[in-house]
Amino acid sequence: MKRFCLTTLLAAVVSLAAMATEGDIINIVYNGTTAIITKPETADISVTVNGAHVSVTAFTSDEEYIYKLSGTATNGSFTLTGTYKLTLELAGLNLTNQIGAAININCGKRCAVILDEGTFNMIADCNNGTQDGAIYFKGHPEFEGGGTLMVVGNTKHAICAKEYLQLKKTTGTINIMGAVRDGIHCGRGKVGEFEKNFFQMSGGVVNIANVGSDAIDSDDFGRMNIKGGVINATVNVLEGTGLKCDSIFNMTGGTINITVNGQEAEGIRANYEAILQGGEININIAGDGAKGIKCKNKEIGVSTGPVYDGGKITVDSTNCTFYIHANNLIDASTGEETKIRAISADKDLIHKYGDINIYSYGTLSNQFHSDTQVISNGGSLMINYAPWIFYHGDFKYDMTSYVALKLDDVLIEDLSNYAIGAFIGDECVGVAIDDYLRIYSNKTDADAVTFKVFDLTDERELAVVSVSRNVSFANGALVSTADNPIILNCRSLLRGDVNRDGQITIADVTALVNIILGKDNGPTPVYDHAAADVNTDGSITIADVTALVNIILGK
Repeated sequence: MKRFCLTTLLAAVVSLAAMATEGDIINIVYNGTTAIITKPETADISVTVNGAHVSVTAFTSDEEYIYKLSGTATNGSFTLTGTYKLTLELAGLNLTNQIGAAININCGKRCAVILDEGTFNMIADCNNGTQDGAIYFKGHPEFEGGGTLMVVGNTKHAICAKEYLQLKKTTGTINIMGAVRDGIHCGRGKVGEFEKNFFQMSGGVVNIANVGSDAIDSDDFGRMNIKGGVINATVNVLEGTGLKCDSIFNMTGGTINITVNGQEAEGIRANYEAILQGGEININIAGDGAKGIKCKNKEIGVSTGPVYDGGKITVDSTNCTFYIHANNLIDASTGEETKIRAISADKDLIHKYGDINIYSYGTLSNQFHSDTQVISNGGSLMINYAPWIFYHGDFKYDMTSYVALKLDDVLIEDLSNYAIGAFIGDECVGVAIDDYLRIYSNKTDADAVTFKVFDLTDERELAVVSVSRNVSFANGALVSTADNPIILNCRSLLRGDVNRDGQITIADVTALVNIILGKDNGPTPVYDHAAADVNTDGSITIADVTALVNIILGK
């Protein structure tokens, strides 16, 4: 009997607790041009509704209310003002505001943002007003819940928080479909208050595209902590950044996939230090003068002196892969050159552990760079160079081949010092890593494939004298095998030695003019067309004659 009474009493307590929690929920349901608010009588709030624009003032100082938003409105908003923490629950909300932020939380405290499991939530503002984001938090939001959130920032940022912003392990999917400035922006902090200023991700999937500045920016002395989850970001703008933080970038887990298409843009930027202690980073770099990971040497000045004097990158257990499909950037007016890099540190670059793989298609320069010193005491570093711009993502179809290389009739056993390129016309459609060459195209068949060979040690192109078989593109084909490869017969290229006599003389000028006039005869040319491209611009014109004459004259 006593046990029965105790059980009943406990059940009653649990039931009352559940009722109390349920009573803390304020429901806001949007329905076209109106919004319906349902709240418990005990809730210490005032509510103003104007069409589908809902404004709430919370007076509570000791109770966390849950604001549950659902429904659809094409010209509506939710604004909350208060001084106590709260929970914002998105339960199937499609909300656009024509004149300001769609969601504006002005409490200055922690806001738990729950994406209800199985729900899709779409939030946007319009290009009116002065709001910092389509979703704005004066305090610090903490996202969780397995639903999906899609945001578009048509005035400034998509999601903006004045202090820190956190994605917990249970976070579902956040899609930033566009923003005039940053996709996610947090931080308006002060020196010495780093604990209040950071972006932290422990789980979830974040997809960001079509931003006007940075994909994610932890601003104003902010840190960035990546502990888990997946980030997929594309940056297309000049000097834009995938992940940018004003102090320390720290990664211990998760996966980062970034495509950098803008000139002088950066995949990851830390203004003081980058510490990579786990997880995986994959960065495609397609903008001239861009960087995969960049760490700047900046100081935060305070009255007692600098807090940080940074610029150091430490790779410790994070596996990094970089694909570079661009060149150094030359300023047309000043001639100043901005180097393209996979990893660039203003101070020490330390490689302790983890695999770093760099595939560089374009400028042949130091892709693993420090302004002071590179320290390697563990991990593997592989850099594969090629002088031709190539990006497999530009193509729809592919086929597989294996190649072998002969130089001056001698078989080259180790291809690690050579880049082998496949071409359809003047377009590079594949680059060999070792003897394996995948060839790409946007047509399924018929295009003839030619080859070029580059000596990476001497940084010079070799003349391909003959190919063991004719190759045409066929989608999905295996055109050669490792046991029966395509053999490229090459000889050392002396650029300007058009008549192949081993020296550069006036006879080469005559040969070059004959090529331009179409007087080169036979299936195996008498003249060396690779050597005839004297100025290396990819074509043979009168400009090459001028360049050749200058060589002969010692200019």
